[in-house]
Amino acid sequence: MSSSLRHQGGLVLLMAMLIVVIATTVAVSIVHEEKFTIRKSGHIQSMDRASLYAVGLEDWAQVFLRKDREDSQIDSLDEDWAIAIPGLPIEGGYLAGYLEDEQAKINLNSIVISEIALNRFRRLCDNLEVDNQFIPALLDWIDQDFDIRYPDGMEENYENYRVANREMVDISELLLVHNVTVEIYQKLQPHITALPGTSTLNVNTLSEAVFMSLGPDLDVTEYMKQREEEAFASVEAFIERMQIPVEIEGLSVDTRYFRAHGQVVQGELSFNLASLIYRDEAGKTHVISRTLGLL
Repeated sequence: MSSSLRHQGGLVLLMAMLIVVIATTVAVSIVHEEKFTIRKSGHIQSMDRASLYAVGLEDWAQVFLRKDREDSQIDSLDEDWAIAIPGLPIEGGYLAGYLEDEQAKINLNSIVISEIALNRFRRLCDNLEVDNQFIPALLDWIDQDFDIRYPDGMEENYENYRVANREMVDISELLLVHNVTVEIYQKLQPHITALPGTSTLNVNTLSEAVFMSLGPDLDVTEYMKQREEEAFASVEAFIERMQIPVEIEGLSVDTRYFRAHGQVVQGELSFNLASLIYRDEAGKTHVISRTLGLL
């Protein structure tokens, strides 16, 4: 065979091998894309299923709160709503959840309206060993005017953003306020909330720190003992049983605002829910805000 024919045969073989390589690469790419699409579809389906379970937890919470209002006119930690849902098995994972009384915390939006609420917040800061020099700037953040409160007020001097001059929607806004550090925020976070307008403190559900903010020289051990023995039927009963001289304004034995927390696990996904639920005087419930997301 001549060298020319051998050369042509080599080119044909090389082209055939190239075609095989290209075809194999395309086939592998198609298989990989199909696998990726299947995984992506499965991921989307898991997220959709998890979000449906999470919203289902929110619906459960509302049903529970409506029934609770039918059964009782007070809210305390010995009632069924305060019992957390353990990890219940579901398709592909589990779900869990609990209800939290938002009126067991100091409402930051109340402190610009009520001097009593402001004094309680100051005591909370003192009891938690938090430097309260940020409070004038916080009041300037929430109020609707541009008058600077002294000392340490703050209206128009933020570098990258403007003062809100409105109610807080979420307590994370506190991190934007002048003189508030991450350490301050972390200390206050478990004991504060941001609810529309003014709200009362439910004396049946207060944490130790919030109870101590009600007035000077209070006995938290006696408070916990009295509360565990029997829920306070009224604010007057709370004052009488505790024998403490505290301001009645801003106190209650029932709650309008609850936060529903839920976690749904689907395979490797962990889906979380936090919904602020308002229950009106008639017992009807309304979702004020909802946060859904992956952890």
